[in-house]
Amino acid sequence: MRVLILCAEVGEGHVTVARTLADSLRTRPEVEAVSLRTDLEVMGPRFGRFMSRGFDTHLEDAGWSYELAYRVFFQMAAPRRAAHLALAALGGRGLRQTIREHQADVVVTEYPVLSAALGQLRALGRVAVPVCSSISDPAGLYYWAHPGIDLHLLSWPDALAEVDRIAGPGKAAVVRPLIDPRFHAAPPRGEARTALGLPADGPVVLVSGGGWGLGDLSGAAERALQTIPGATVVVLSGRNARVQMALQADHAQHPAVRVLGFTDQMPALLSAADAIVHTTGGTTALEARVVGCPLINFGTGVAHVRAHARALAEQGVAEWARDGAALGPALERTLARARPAPLATDALPEAADLVLGVAAGHRPVA
Repeated sequence: MRVLILCAEVGEGHVTVARTLADSLRTRPEVEAVSLRTDLEVMGPRFGRFMSRGFDTHLEDAGWSYELAYRVFFQMAAPRRAAHLALAALGGRGLRQTIREHQADVVVTEYPVLSAALGQLRALGRVAVPVCSSISDPAGLYYWAHPGIDLHLLSWPDALAEVDRIAGPGKAAVVRPLIDPRFHAAPPRGEARTALGLPADGPVVLVSGGGWGLGDLSGAAERALQTIPGATVVVLSGRNARVQMALQADHAQHPAVRVLGFTDQMPALLSAADAIVHTTGGTTALEARVVGCPLINFGTGVAHVRAHARALAEQGVAEWARDGAALGPALERTLARARPAPLATDALPEAADLVLGVAAGHRPVA
């Protein structure tokens, strides 16, 4: 069995999930090869570069354009259908060539643009091998999910109803969340605090801007200090060195504030913390839920990030503080409640097993 996994290096979450699945598949005796591509040039060099540059421009230079594109091509049905067809037409040749080059028996996507393109190609009969969509977002799934996808692998149980509505019932399965296995066995609170050099007693609040260090992290840290007496605040700036330096300058006189860049200590940090204030949704929010660290989504968010925050608030999974004034009360409510239990995952199927089942079901009989 040969498996091709496609994702994009947009933030940290997509690649983290894809690598976790790849590592799991490589342990299976029936798997001959697992190929992982983390670039949109699988859709063709020119179109892939265009898509990558466009996303960077949306987020870094003209954030308003991303919001506009989301409102038109996501929320409106006719433009959305046209976008799916355009993705298949413009990226189809590159995707089919990539599948042939890797001699894939099954393809797994971990990025919504790729899922929409391949789902449309499958629906049109232009891709013969089965396609699975790994979905690491809790909501806003019109591009993640598609009727042409053979199976949707849901790391968020809460996403099932939306995928059933978009793709049709029976085409999705909730799986053991595709995150680093260490999150499923995070250390106890006291052990985690000792290992991280955090106070054994007293509240600890994490503030995270995801891999890109987005959002008003400094304001969130200040609000946490003002609201929670005796709190220690750990601020995570991801891979954004500019934000990390600014945070260190802003809080140089605050011994209760610690600023970290990208870290591999997230399982311990989430176990040690009494709450995490997060600005971008995605994989960090999923990791917090698995560990049982209370989540507060912070900020109005843009496009799909706003959809995540709204959905999780409506489902009672997380608080949503749209601004600094709302963050203080949200922190007080969160710390007053009992800590939620870690997400029960042991009885859930492994995504790797379901992917191989889909592939085996489509293999010709010798």
